[in-house]
Amino acid sequence: MSVSLLASLQCKKDAVAAFNIELKKLMDASKAEPGCIAYDIYQYKDEFVRFVVVDEWTDDDALSAHMETPHYKYFVHILPALLEQQADVKILTRIV
Repeated sequence: MSVSLLASLQCKKDAVAAFNIELKKLMDASKAEPGCIAYDIYQYKDEFVRFVVVDEWTDDDALSAHMETPHYKYFVHILPALLEQQADVKILTRIV
């Protein structure tokens, strides 16, 4: 079964534009990776600083390889400057 990463993120009010740019760069690069099934970004309709990222990978190895890519490591590196609070990240396994 596939595996997904679910991230809830709240960026700083003055960092929304930069956050959007960096998040879209991460998404574009990630979608080109082998093993990436889907990469979706959602923004809360009533809270413009809150986002949810859901990416799905063929298996644990594909997700692990993704976490070793330069674009992923760069994004994780710059997150503290953009976020209001630490990201809440969960790894999920598809059961159906």
